[in-house]
Amino acid sequence: MQSHSATALRYDRFTRILHWVVATVIIYAMCMGYILHALEGTRWFTFFSVLNMSLGTIATPIMLVRFAWRFFRPSVAWPDSISQRKKQMVVFIHEVFYLTIMVVLVSGFLMLQKDYHLFGLLPVTRPIDVPVINHFFFVIHRYSCILLGAILVMHVAAVLKYTFSGKPEILRRML
Repeated sequence: MQSHSATALRYDRFTRILHWVVATVIIYAMCMGYILHALEGTRWFTFFSVLNMSLGTIATPIMLVRFAWRFFRPSVAWPDSISQRKKQMVVFIHEVFYLTIMVVLVSGFLMLQKDYHLFGLLPVTRPIDVPVINHFFFVIHRYSCILLGAILVMHVAAVLKYTFSGKPEILRRML
């Protein structure tokens, strides 16, 4: 993807910040999305629902920046222990990961059934006011969240596998 030579042992600071911000928001929002079902009818539901929608709203442009930045960031060397085939597989899985994140974020916005205030401050109008279309995007959102959760678990498991099998350079690339 990048045309310059891969010499760095870890990603640049901006890439690492984008990674951890998006990771934190997505992990929180996914967990809270499922917890929200248990909170329905409680006084906490609206607060956490608006927080989830607000985080998803700000995560979308951050994710777009992250996606675009990867074409310009400095390259990072792959550890010698990773075969060419595994590298290709990881690149493909990351493409699916990015696509799934964007589907989750966009479908989450398009499924909105009512307007809300971003972090309780700025009004955000739902883009679609057709219940059957909102429901369609709700279904897309639900299944893409399940896929995202599975990819996320595989991602973390792979990093942990390499880290605990004596190859911590994979994790160090993003720390």
